[in-house]
Amino acid sequence: MQVEEWNLETKAQGGDEYDVAKSENPEDFADHFGVNLSLLILCIAFFIAGIWMISSPSFEKCSALSDITQRNACYSELRNELMKPPAKGGEMPTG
Repeated sequence: MQVEEWNLETKAQGGDEYDVAKSENPEDFADHFGVNLSLLILCIAFFIAGIWMISSPSFEKCSALSDITQRNACYSELRNELMKPPAKGGEMPTG
């Protein structure tokens, strides 16, 4: 059985089957850039949504407070948040 010698210079210069995955086409570069950019934007949006969900008052957070004044203030803030009208298109037609 023969042992194959590794010649790194010829491996680096020569084209092998792994070069097929790399393409130098500008359209492919634009496609990869678009996909990467959209994934980055999606991750940022999920991060912002998570921070918003954590920071907003909820019934569970208010009921977990042990101090009665803080609990009542939390309930008041929650009530004010829930009583706000929708930003657009939520009003009832008059007439």
